[in-house]
Amino acid sequence: MNISISRPDAQNVITQLLNSPIAPGAYSHFINVGTDPILNSLETNYFRGALADGISCFKYLEGDYGSGKTQFIWSLMQKAHENDIVPSLVSISKECPFNSQLAIFRAVLGNFLPSNDGLGLNSENRGIEILIHNWIVRKLRSMGMQPGQQVPDMVRRQVERAFTDLWLGAPDQQMAGALAGLGKRLLDQECDAVPAVLDRELIEWVRGDTVRSRGLRDTYGLYEPARDENAFKRLKTVIGFLRSRMGYRGFFVAFDEGTRTASFRRGSVQQRQAIENMLTMINDNADGQFGGVMFMYAATPDFRSDIISRSYTALNDRIGSVAFSPGSPMVPLIDLEKQNSDVVTRQIGERLMDVFEVARDLRWDREIQNTNMEYLIAAQKQVLVLLDKVPPRVFVYQYCRFLSQQEQNQQLISEADATAFVQGHELPEREDGA
Repeated sequence: MNISISRPDAQNVITQLLNSPIAPGAYSHFINVGTDPILNSLETNYFRGALADGISCFKYLEGDYGSGKTQFIWSLMQKAHENDIVPSLVSISKECPFNSQLAIFRAVLGNFLPSNDGLGLNSENRGIEILIHNWIVRKLRSMGMQPGQQVPDMVRRQVERAFTDLWLGAPDQQMAGALAGLGKRLLDQECDAVPAVLDRELIEWVRGDTVRSRGLRDTYGLYEPARDENAFKRLKTVIGFLRSRMGYRGFFVAFDEGTRTASFRRGSVQQRQAIENMLTMINDNADGQFGGVMFMYAATPDFRSDIISRSYTALNDRIGSVAFSPGSPMVPLIDLEKQNSDVVTRQIGERLMDVFEVARDLRWDREIQNTNMEYLIAAQKQVLVLLDKVPPRVFVYQYCRFLSQQEQNQQLISEADATAFVQGHELPEREDGA
């Protein structure tokens, strides 16, 4: 067995895969195979090095539907988490269309996930206020303060310096003031015997919600809500504040488009604005305005081949056509289609058998199951896709169903059995595996 996973985690993986043929979220790294050289290269070159030095990058992740883009992102998020890099995963959707800088700003701030909260990627506690509060708690603990203990004024003042020192030249001065105010309120809540009541309007304002109130104006000097015109400046301010005041090493911000490339009509104002936003993000990142950030955008091949390459030369040039390799980590384009092969499909099957063994406390007859796997792969090629390679999502969903039916009675199936199973029929019942 080539996997280290607890039984509860293994059970969660299997349950999710049997219920829905999509990447199992925070558990994705347990079943990820085939892309380890790319993931390890990104970890070594960026999460352990460049981002902490303030160097930024943009990566364009490309793959057909079901090729494993979301699983790749979750696996890279796990590596970010392990290296104290703050991840934020944004799903491009009606709630967050990429043609709106304001929507992007809100989604990124709302999905920040602390890397040392002990809860992992499954944590529901996420967002900019959680990130700041997590830092305050860790800072107090590092200074010997325990939960419920009275915090001396000297200790409190040392922590508070992160929120009181003047920041001249902030990209957005109001956001800088709002973050300082929020930090003080969170520190008050953590230190006071009677915890201070958090200002929900302040949190909503920082997150980009449209909030105007006399209290915000009088207490914090905040009078201008976030808009498309100032959203990226405020995002740069947040990143700069977290890095310079709280010492966060870096950030991994991923945008997962899924199958939504046709959400805007080709050549429409919305599509042009979405492309412009991506180009602005790439250019500003290259100029160092987003210090220590890896941005990643995931889309299907037709978005680049049919839209970007034909109509948006500047963006096409920045993405390029040469695919990423471990020896060339600076290349923006990561092509998942080139990683898919029969060898990788078999490795996925082996990994799924490993997870099933832990989850169900059983042992497979690998000789029987490897033969069965070959029949299923051949049947999937013939029946489902008529291609030389089976998309990982197609294989994973059907193979999990197959293993589930093999649990109680392992049996060697025939090629005809495999074809029937792929077509939606159940496996034939045989006694004693005959």
